[in-house]
Amino acid sequence: MKYWEDLVGAPDHRFGPLVFGGDLLDRLLDLMGEKHPVHDDDAFARALDRTRRIVPGGFIHSITSGWVVQHGSPAAVVGLRTLAWDFVRPLYPDTPFWFTTRTGRAVEIDDRLGLVESTRRVHDEDGRVYAIGRMSVVVLRRAAAVALTPRTDPAAPGTTTEPARVTTAPARTSERTDR
Repeated sequence: MKYWEDLVGAPDHRFGPLVFGGDLLDRLLDLMGEKHPVHDDDAFARALDRTRRIVPGGFIHSITSGWVVQHGSPAAVVGLRTLAWDFVRPLYPDTPFWFTTRTGRAVEIDDRLGLVESTRRVHDEDGRVYAIGRMSVVVLRRAAAVALTPRTDPAAPGTTTEPARVTTAPARTSERTDR
């Protein structure tokens, strides 16, 4: 598990190749109800100057985020603050793609939390971009994670198998200032 301190100044990470298969696309379109014809119908997509149907942008975000957690390292994300994607050119099913994740600004919120802004670039083998995602997430700081660690020795007085309870004020997006 990575904490805010691990993400401050982290090197860029490159993942891939990934392939969003046509069968997976069909299953997810059915499951999510995403039935816009540009995603579901090759003839319609060709009428819009596409080679064939395209992968929905939301699915691109989802598969790249899941890939980072499964094949990179999960982070102690408390919440997603902002998310914005620019879809530069269509990603077609069964087409290999890669992506990079770059940490930008990282700011302390308080003793428990930090904010991390990152950029994700989805591209082909030659570096031509399909999509660029920018996001900011609130991440748990290492010291706060220690406070949440369950105490598991039932024989010791005053211990419990329940995690420690910690309360917090709402996160602020401004940089930390001394009071």
